[in-house]
Amino acid sequence: MKSTLFILALAAFSGISVTSAQAGDIETVMKEAMKGNTSLHSKVATGKGTPEDAKKLLAYFKTLPSDSPPEGDSASWKEKTSKLIDAAQGVVDGKPGATKVLQEAGNCKACHSVHKGK
Repeated sequence: MKSTLFILALAAFSGISVTSAQAGDIETVMKEAMKGNTSLHSKVATGKGTPEDAKKLLAYFKTLPSDSPPEGDSASWKEKTSKLIDAAQGVVDGKPGATKVLQEAGNCKACHSVHKGK
């Protein structure tokens, strides 16, 4: 019981949703990390996010390759999700120009035109 409470408190303190991190489904990632101009992705890609935001975004992206998209082939999905992960890792690592790479990798239309279901 104590360890469960500790884990929940730690998750709450770090800002990471236990449910979201475990769910790892595409819809959750899109809703919680990518949707809108004030999204986690938008904040991090424009340099307005905190280091914790970048780590949280990376954690979301790392769940994507294990999922299957509604449409498109798995090779394309793996390629696009790998680019997102690499770009977010670059921001976490503080690489120069990483936010621009993240903006390009997070292009919604490039992925949705191939993989989003109708």
